[in-house]
Amino acid sequence: MNRHFTDARYYFRRGFEHLYAGLDEETAPLRRRLMAALGREVEDGEESEPQTRRERVEYGARRAATRSRRAAGRVRRRVRRPE
Repeated sequence: MNRHFTDARYYFRRGFEHLYAGLDEETAPLRRRLMAALGREVEDGEESEPQTRRERVEYGARRAATRSRRAAGRVRRRVRRPE
């Protein structure tokens, strides 16, 4: 595969990722209202605020681990070259 196809595939994938993220963000309120109307639990994605010192430390550790995994995944996707 020559460089033009490689570049086109890269930009197509990036464009699709942005499209998906945009649609997900725009439809979030609608999904939340629909789930509430159906009587299902609405997932906020955010955990409740920890109360004790130990909970705050554990929460911070989980959050740091999650953020580092996401950052590593973004780096891997950027560095990965299609064959």
